[in-house]
Amino acid sequence: MRFRAGLLWVALTCLPQFALAARPPGEVGALQAVFAFCAKVDSTERAAYDRQADSLFKGLTPRQIASLRQSTEYKRGYQTLAGILPEIKGNEAVVACQAISDVPKAKHGPTQRPQ
Repeated sequence: MRFRAGLLWVALTCLPQFALAARPPGEVGALQAVFAFCAKVDSTERAAYDRQADSLFKGLTPRQIASLRQSTEYKRGYQTLAGILPEIKGNEAVVACQAISDVPKAKHGPTQRPQ
């Protein structure tokens, strides 16, 4: 179980790197799922996560955004991560979300261990 949480954390931290590429629909969908998850687990920074999610569509027309969201690849990317991210719980989720965002880093009690 600990290994799985670690694997999910690694996946969560690596996803923004995919956004630097051409942004295929599946990756945009996966990133949207990550930012939606982070907005739920760290609601005090919801606006920051929403800004990051919106930035994925920068330069696209509303029609292009709608088309992207309707694509099978986008839906697959979103649903894949939306299905597994809730397995990251509590402080680990907040720390992982802050690691991939422009949200200011905060100290999180005794459950955070140095790596």
